[in-house]
Amino acid sequence: MTIASLPMYWRAENADLWRAFWSVLQDCAQAEGIKLPDLTPPEDLPTDWYTHWLSPDLALSMTCGLPFRTALAGKVQYIGTLDFGLGGPPGHYHSQILTRADLSSPPQKLAFNSADSQSGWAATQDIPNRAALTSYVATGGHSASLAAVAEARADIACLDAVTWRILQEVDPNAVKVLPAGTTRPTPGLPLITANGTDPTALRRALTRAVAAYSPSDPNRMGGPMTFCVLDVQNYLKQPIPAPPPA
Repeated sequence: MTIASLPMYWRAENADLWRAFWSVLQDCAQAEGIKLPDLTPPEDLPTDWYTHWLSPDLALSMTCGLPFRTALAGKVQYIGTLDFGLGGPPGHYHSQILTRADLSSPPQKLAFNSADSQSGWAATQDIPNRAALTSYVATGGHSASLAAVAEARADIACLDAVTWRILQEVDPNAVKVLPAGTTRPTPGLPLITANGTDPTALRRALTRAVAAYSPSDPNRMGGPMTFCVLDVQNYLKQPIPAPPPA
């Protein structure tokens, strides 16, 4: 039995929109001779998402660029990338830098979601005044990093700009922090399937699905979606950051 998920931008507040998109995609895939299973929501995935992403039964999922070029490289098939209209190169995204609203000196404490996150950890390598950082706190998620800055438990955080759009729609902490610039564009979150799968038909289905699906509030999902296929080398050539200090 095949399995599928779209966990990275899924929240309780927009789960209905992602399920509606998936229904459209299932219809488009059916027209290509592909039967996609129902989505597995993030809360029903294994604690270790890598087990899910590396399953030989994986029909489709979304991962992050950092694990894609490290733990998943050569072990999954790249399908393509959803673009959410951030204004950068097609298929790329960036991180929104957020600081405490009352900060009067260079930030010293960084909140990050996890060490295997492109947008929450790898992107922080390029933030201004990074040499001033003296401590780090792993929060487990972008919304938790936002809360850490909003509640002055951290001075600064980088949030995936697509996630930041969603949080501005649904999280009251969004108005308690100060946007302080963005990081450089990097390839967006890859859509993957099990290794050995021919991506051609899935790519056609995704192209049709994003054109056919029109949610009433696109920003609640992260922005208006288009689908593109990037050169995998665009992911693999990105630097791999050192892990956070213990």
